[in-house]
Amino acid sequence: MDKTNRSDATICVAKDCDNQLDNHRAHLGYTYCVDCSKEERYVSHTVYPHKTGGYVQSVSKSQHNDLKRLDRRRAGSERKAKGIFADKSWDRWLESYYAPKSEKVKRTPRPITNIFIPYRQAFQKVIDEFDNGGYSSACELTQSLYSDDKISLIHKSKIMNELASLQMMTSKQRKFMRKL
Repeated sequence: MDKTNRSDATICVAKDCDNQLDNHRAHLGYTYCVDCSKEERYVSHTVYPHKTGGYVQSVSKSQHNDLKRLDRRRAGSERKAKGIFADKSWDRWLESYYAPKSEKVKRTPRPITNIFIPYRQAFQKVIDEFDNGGYSSACELTQSLYSDDKISLIHKSKIMNELASLQMMTSKQRKFMRKL
């Protein structure tokens, strides 16, 4: 009986085999049964391109063995890991976490030694400079008083605001303000 010219493809084509093929194998185009087939069985190989992004890849048994040999994450691997596990930095971190903490040195703030001149005195100096040298020289004097730590930043801003308002006034308005 010649098996190669058979019209029904549900019988295995191997010489000494009369097994029936599974319909799924016949549909896929196989002519040998599972027992007689020389095809290697496909196995899965897990690939980890990222620690949370693994996927499964179907490969032949020989490819799977090669990939297992190359992969450092396989079971029973003799390859050294990289990073945290290789240099045991996780263990070092854990030891330092549980180690008793040394007392932090309390920093005591230095006492403030700057003694500013009173606001009225600084303002009077700036107004005198405004009368003699103008707006820009009064602004420079205010800045120099602040740079030399004779007035605070708050006093500087108040004086600058007063200078700006004086600069915007007319001369008649300034004379009237001096009388008050």
